Amino acid sequence: MNETNKQLPTDPLANNSIEEISKKLRDGSITCFQLTSTYCRRINILNAKLHAYIYFDEDSALSWAKSIDTLIENGVDLGPLMGIPIAIKDICSVNGMPTTNGSEIKSDHITGPEGSLVRRLKSLGCVILGKTHTVEFALGATGLNKNKGTPKNPWDSKTHRIPGGSSSGSGVAVASGLAAFAIGTDTGGSVRIPASFNGIVGLKTTKNKWPTDGIFPLSPTLDTPGPIARTVKDTKLIFNTYNNNIKNPKPINLNDLTFGKLKEPFTENLDPEVSEAFDNICKELVNLGASVEEVIIDEAREKATLFPTIVGSEIISAFGREKFLQVVDQMDPVTGIRAKLGLKVSSVEYIKAKKRMPELNTIVRAYFRKYDALISPTTIMQAIEVDNSSVGNELHERSLLASANTQPVNIFGMCAITYPIQKFAKNECQQILPIGLQIICDKDNDDYAVEIALAFEKQFGTPELPNVNKFL
Repeated sequence: MNETNKQLPTDPLANNSIEEISKKLRDGSITCFQLTSTYCRRINILNAKLHAYIYFDEDSALSWAKSIDTLIENGVDLGPLMGIPIAIKDICSVNGMPTTNGSEIKSDHITGPEGSLVRRLKSLGCVILGKTHTVEFALGATGLNKNKGTPKNPWDSKTHRIPGGSSSGSGVAVASGLAAFAIGTDTGGSVRIPASFNGIVGLKTTKNKWPTDGIFPLSPTLDTPGPIARTVKDTKLIFNTYNNNIKNPKPINLNDLTFGKLKEPFTENLDPEVSEAFDNICKELVNLGASVEEVIIDEAREKATLFPTIVGSEIISAFGREKFLQVVDQMDPVTGIRAKLGLKVSSVEYIKAKKRMPELNTIVRAYFRKYDALISPTTIMQAIEVDNSSVGNELHERSLLASANTQPVNIFGMCAITYPIQKFAKNECQQILPIGLQIICDKDNDDYAVEIALAFEKQFGTPELPNVNKFL
């Protein structure tokens, strides 16, 4: 019988948290081999439809799982992520796995050998299932990749909708139950956007909180790796375990907090459903006793010039100007157009842009003297159809606005997390597509951002997940 016609095993996280699975691994209720086998079966059945993974190594994953079981049997405990199957974005080097950076252009030498982040995850006992699809060279917010293929958003089995980029495959893998969590990278929103479009949680860490060696250097100034997970609870466990953070802070109550509700430009061009969900959850916060005040940060508009100046210059530097000119026309057209913008940037403009970033950080940090967090929609839209985001389509330009609300956070040097809020959109559509709430905190306050998001999750719950059985 064809693998795709076989019954889909139950998603291990359908009724469990990562912490609960971790406990089952230690008390012998399940083995790592059994857990990993379940994920492998789900990948074998669904990946042909969803295209979350560009590379999947079942034999290696199962062999690693057996080794983890042996360690557990011998009393070795590497922490709560030991034995948890995960996925890695394909701009991160993993020993024994190819790194394409989402491109037909050979570039693994630029990415370099396996880096500190992956080695750390391995040392914690994570089982790496494979590499997930990405936008070419991680330069794009929609998730489109003409050369390597575009993952399918699992919320719509009939229409191919954008998965969000550039960590497109990571978002789809987690939402579809093809990995317990995944690693993405966020230069201008590439963890938060796919998390938002797929109805899950994504944490944009503060710059240098997690290492970037062994990761394609799209923009050394802005690149930040981060986890994509089902829930805030899982995200907290991942973040704290990775950072060896054993603090157990007092739970946060939403009614004790003061929020800055970001207005223009963060509320410009919103889909009606996004606007409704954002306004409604702000009303809920007020009803709970929280303080919500409207805030306008005009400096956010500077991302329109600062982001392409910095990223455009630095992606050219990654290749070297001469090599870049040789290969740019082989790139996906959208990627190539965006990358070429860097050719027009002078050294003076680049230096000015770099100098402006700490100035903006100082300006925006002042808001956190008054507000515990700033909040906005993560994206201005829900996931649009892939055909409507193609070059030449009337909605193409709108699709490029997917990162409009996330890029400023990178430019400001802050941390942020996205939490799903589509339940607050009272539309009557047969299918409600995901909507994300972006929670922004001051730099190096990543754990606080996670705690605030956890308070949202405890108050409003975790959202329903997509019905991937419709893809069978």
